Amino acid sequence: MEDRELLQAYTEGQSEAAFTELVSRHVNLVYSTAFRMVGEAQLAQDLAQSVFIQLARKARSIREGNALPGWLYCATCSTAANAIRSEHRRRQRETEAMNRADLHSDPQDPWKAVAPLLEEAMQQLNQTEQDAILLRFFEGKKLREAG
Repeated sequence: MEDRELLQAYTEGQSEAAFTELVSRHVNLVYSTAFRMVGEAQLAQDLAQSVFIQLARKARSIREGNALPGWLYCATCSTAANAIRSEHRRRQRETEAMNRADLHSDPQDPWKAVAPLLEEAMQQLNQTEQDAILLRFFEGKKLREAG
């Protein structure tokens, strides 16, 4: 039987045997395409399964059974691209969360970076400005007292 006949048997008669035959004919195409795109065997298997689930749901929308390999290839590429984007976004979120955790883990770390800059800026002030800053922020005086 040709692909179009198997596809028709599946869509019209819900033939599991026809669908199984379609999967066995095209599983290598779908898996190898997914593997080339994602580079991981387990993820490629998951993507192949997802593509065949899509085929089961959208079988009626495929016009010609002979176009099935092209449809499967496009569906695999689209599914793999979505998985790659999702994985990239997940890794970005994890990296951002780790960076935030690092910032909050040791409150002294930001001061280590700022301290030399603060000292350099203080050295550039004149004596009156230095005194005002020292009284207000280092001695904890109110604005009126520092003035």
